[in-house]
Amino acid sequence: MNSLSNPSHFDAFNLEKSLLPLNGRDSPSAIATTPFGSVHVAHGSKITSFDWSLRKKSTILTQFTAVDSMLAISPRLAAVGATDFSGLQIIDLENGFVKETLNWENVTKTGSTVQGIGSSPEFLFASFESARRNSNSIMVYDLNSLSPVNEIGHYEIYGAEINSAIPATKLNWVSGYGLLMASGSHSGPSGVLGNIKFWDTRSGNVVWEIKENVDCFSDVTVSDNLSAIFKVGVNTGGMFFADLRNIGAENPWVPLGERKKVVNGKKEGSGCKLKAMEAKCFVVREATLSYGQR
Repeated sequence: MNSLSNPSHFDAFNLEKSLLPLNGRDSPSAIATTPFGSVHVAHGSKITSFDWSLRKKSTILTQFTAVDSMLAISPRLAAVGATDFSGLQIIDLENGFVKETLNWENVTKTGSTVQGIGSSPEFLFASFESARRNSNSIMVYDLNSLSPVNEIGHYEIYGAEINSAIPATKLNWVSGYGLLMASGSHSGPSGVLGNIKFWDTRSGNVVWEIKENVDCFSDVTVSDNLSAIFKVGVNTGGMFFADLRNIGAENPWVPLGERKKVVNGKKEGSGCKLKAMEAKCFVVREATLSYGQR
């Protein structure tokens, strides 16, 4: 979408489709954009970068079989991770080399895979899970020096503690509140369960937690401009919002539009993706793009 490549001229009603030519046959697995309009696309073991016009491109080869998480942290650097490869790599996308690898030292010393990446103006956040999948944590790094600053949400899993076994797979910084939103879900015999936690990254305390056990989110995002969290219910496919100004509410979700009835166990919201940008929230359903507002 050309309008997204140049955010200074962003117009939600004037989006245009753009085809990004990628080398090889691998499908895109992660996309990262920068404030300068450039776009980075991970496909298989490769990352292809496009400039703001989406014309000039360059491709590098990574050590990953497939990239699951990617975040641009400067015009030329990206934090890259995978759920089956230990360590968070800081990659120079211009020259194609690993500048640094960040690791979380878990109790079992088995290596730690990356589940999600986020950032604030000061910090880089990385969600890790041990290779044995019996512990997880969120590490906070200084964005400039990449040195560890704090560790939050460290959980060791014992027995059938499903809730603590869910690592955060999405990390969003909420600048207006100075909080980190961390969300994750798990699909099991009893359905899809999840949680959304808002962390004070300095104290390491949870300010607000939403436990998802009825119509868990297929995807969730947060908008500073609208002071709201948006989710798509995995079962109903309905869109909901929660007002950040009512932090602490027991049942914060307010439906937007009509919800579909669940027929034959079909998960109507499966595969939906959300993205908050400026004062709008964009929803992708089965290759269809729409947007919503509170």
